[in-house]
Amino acid sequence: MLTREQKEKILNELIEKINSNPTALLVDFTGLKVFDIRNLRKELKNNNIEFKVVKKTLVQKMLTKSNIKFDVFNFPSSIALIFSPEEGILASKIAYKFSAEKKEPTLKILGGFINKRFFSAEEIIDLAKIPSKEILLSQLVYTLNNLPRTLVGVLNGNIQKLVIALDAIAKNK
Repeated sequence: MLTREQKEKILNELIEKINSNPTALLVDFTGLKVFDIRNLRKELKNNNIEFKVVKKTLVQKMLTKSNIKFDVFNFPSSIALIFSPEEGILASKIAYKFSAEKKEPTLKILGGFINKRFFSAEEIIDLAKIPSKEILLSQLVYTLNNLPRTLVGVLNGNIQKLVIALDAIAKNK
């Protein structure tokens, strides 16, 4: 059992983490094996992201003291927090990938706070499904590369139609 001082220390640490990190994801780890938790922590740590298992009462106090209006007791299960120094894309991708790898997913994304604004589990999963920066850039380059070709095709088509229309008029006269 934790003493009051230990709980205060943990609470202050959590408040510091939520104020210094723009992203805090809430996940349910019920049924997750210790081996899997260790692998998840390792993968998150490699990306400078922290996984923290905390009691709901401490999470609720952290949110209240950070001026975030949200009730974590709406979730019936155990909660872990994933703190990320970036805006949630990488953390949500890792958590989503980890939960989707298993035939029976035991890690469930419950939602998360990005810049102290709550996003539902569906929104976090949508964020995780966004393609990587490299893929988005390649799609942009492809689109920009095709614009001149498309424009030339459209302009050429109009000129051809004008020539055909003038030729038809000339044949009729």
